[in-house]
Amino acid sequence: MRIDIDKKWQEALRKTKIVRSKYGKLETFKKTVVPYVLISKSLVNKDTTVVREGKVEVSPVMIHLPSGNFEFYGFDFKETTDYSDEIIKSFLLIRGVQLPSMKYSNTQVKLEVFDKPIEKVVKEYKELLLRKEDIDTGIIISIPDIWQFSLIIYLANLVAKSIDNDIKNIFDFLK
Repeated sequence: MRIDIDKKWQEALRKTKIVRSKYGKLETFKKTVVPYVLISKSLVNKDTTVVREGKVEVSPVMIHLPSGNFEFYGFDFKETTDYSDEIIKSFLLIRGVQLPSMKYSNTQVKLEVFDKPIEKVVKEYKELLLRKEDIDTGIIISIPDIWQFSLIIYLANLVAKSIDNDIKNIFDFLK
């Protein structure tokens, strides 16, 4: 069953909520590991919540490559759609989604289902990360069927937050 990618992208833009973002910026000259907790309602049972914990390794900015030459690894769009990662990448480029020339490598560490409402799960994760003094892990409320779009939106926000720092670091390096 083919889904309408554009409708799902628009839904992700409307419904993705970044509850808690990574405190620091992305590294300019080395890989940055971006841990995340993606929380969504279950597609199977309305009263359950699905939690995906993972991390994305973001390669350093490659200023010698043309804009938009980004690569996704481990996002596994085939898991939830009939579309390959390359088709999704082409769709994002056509939609004008601009990410710097970086590689984004996703590794999902844990998948859990809770018999609790989403609000309660979000609150528990916020409290857990606070107790652990974890300032790197983001919490994102995602759409359930193409959660990867919500993760890309989160990464794009981190990239945007890091741009000023990257420009400064690149100019400092070139001096």
